[in-house]
Amino acid sequence: MYTFCPTCSTIFTIKAEQLLAADGRVRCGECGQVFRGYDFVYEELETAQAAQADYHAPKSDPYIDPYVMDGWQVGQGGAGGDVDEDDGYAFDKDAAVLMESAHAGAWGKKSNFSRNAGYGVLIGALLLLFALQWLYFNRAELAADNDLRPGLEGLCSLLHCTLPLRVDLSRIELINRDVRKHPQVAGALLINATLVNHAGFTQPYPILAVTFSNSTGTPIAARRFKPAEYLGKQVDVEAGMPPDKPVPIVLEIEDPGEEAVSFQFDFL
Repeated sequence: MYTFCPTCSTIFTIKAEQLLAADGRVRCGECGQVFRGYDFVYEELETAQAAQADYHAPKSDPYIDPYVMDGWQVGQGGAGGDVDEDDGYAFDKDAAVLMESAHAGAWGKKSNFSRNAGYGVLIGALLLLFALQWLYFNRAELAADNDLRPGLEGLCSLLHCTLPLRVDLSRIELINRDVRKHPQVAGALLINATLVNHAGFTQPYPILAVTFSNSTGTPIAARRFKPAEYLGKQVDVEAGMPPDKPVPIVLEIEDPGEEAVSFQFDFL
């Protein structure tokens, strides 16, 4: 059988035992290049010569040779190489050491670097995704932090996102409370009150909880109202509650009865 070096075109004679022993890898005895011998095996010399001529015909990219392999120390006999008949293939220990240090080691380092760099990029992308998810699910708590808020606002300006309104329920006050029998609806109460946001920023309208208690302080009736239920239609609930601007509210609720002697308002 015959094979030829895809780099220097030297044609060699080769045995099947040599290919099997070296896993098909061949080192050219002329130029020292290593290639896959399985891809260039021919029974007749004329066939090998014709394949050689066809292989070296003009290509679209003459600089790319998919059959050249670095890092192996096996050379085959023939017109340009020496064959060791004892083991079926040639192995030069000195050349092996040189090849391993100059080619195999360097190629291995390059391959490991590329692989590790790819893993690093993947891990970095996953960590970034995790961080973004954490920021998204905790955005309300983070946005309420006075120290973090400016940085988050700057980040959102770049990402074209919006932050939730800051919340400080302790800065909302209910003033001018008035609970009386409804003048037009029997068995109902009419509540008039005014909310004021004393925080220095706009915050969401709170959920308003009204609790009625008896003479011993035991709650006997309670009701929660969403902003849309206690604000007029002219109020933009989504815009939030501006600071230091009185907001009148009107509630119509069922009368809990004569047992209710006190009431309490809470913001949730």
